[in-house]
Order: sequence, then structure tokens, then C-alpha cells
Amino acid sequence: MGKERNLNLLTSERGASWLSGLFTMLVLTIVIFIGIEVACYLSSYWKLRVACSETLALMKIENGFDAQIKQCFDSFLKVQGLDPHQDRVKVVGTAKTVQRGEVVTIRTEMPYTFRALKPLGKEFHLTIRVAMSGLAQEFIKQKN
Repeated sequence: MGKERNLNLLTSERGASWLSGLFTMLVLTIVIFIGIEVACYLSSYWKLRVACSETLALMKIENGFDAQIKQCFDSFLKVQGLDPHQDRVKVVGTAKTVQRGEVVTIRTEMPYTFRALKPLGKEFHLTIRVAMSGLAQEFIKQKN
């Protein structure tokens, strides 16, 4: 009778649905975390894009990128909720001064750490890149 009981415990499938339910919840939780992380990545991308767009509008008026416009870019990032120093945002733009009708560009990079799989021992590092261009609007008179 003791051997039958032990054999019955080993071959019994009681509790299997409970265990599979927990495993399903674990998988769903990981999928939800990944979805939230993707949404955060896209949100950071759009915030960086908005700051670039606003800065490009200034660059078109000022005919290029300089330290003053860099400060404006940093303030646009702060308004969007990104800290330019903590988030290690790099920005490069067409130097002043270009003539009206010439192309001005701005390029930014920001590292992003994908942390959703960190409990599983995985951590991904991505780089968010945004590049925009436009035409300078001011005509600069040449001095003779």
C-alpha cells in the first residue's frame, strides 16, 4: 500500500493546472514589462524629436547652431522631461553662419537602457538617434 501511494503521488497530475497558471502569469508579466519598456522607448524618442524640431526652427532663423542655441535645446529637453546631462544627450548641428537657402541640420543621440529583462539577467543598450534638416531663412549681407 505504501508503494502504491508513492507511485500514485508521482504519476498524479493534481496541481498541474495551478502550476501552469503561475507559469502563464509569469510569461504574461514579462510580456507586459516588455510592452511598457517599448512604450517608454517610443516616448523618449518623441520627446527628443520635439526638442530637435523646436531647435531646428531656431537654427533656421539664426542660420546655424551655436552655444546659445545649445542652451535652448537643453531647456527644450527639460520641458519635455529629459535631463540633458543625466540622460547623456549629444547634439551636433550645422555651425553658424550659413547663407539663406542653405541646409542646416541637427543630429542628436541618447543612450537608452532596455531594463525589462534585467530580472532574467539580460539588459540591452540602445541608442535613440534623431536627425532633422531645413533651410536657413535669413539673408546675411556680405561686407565689402
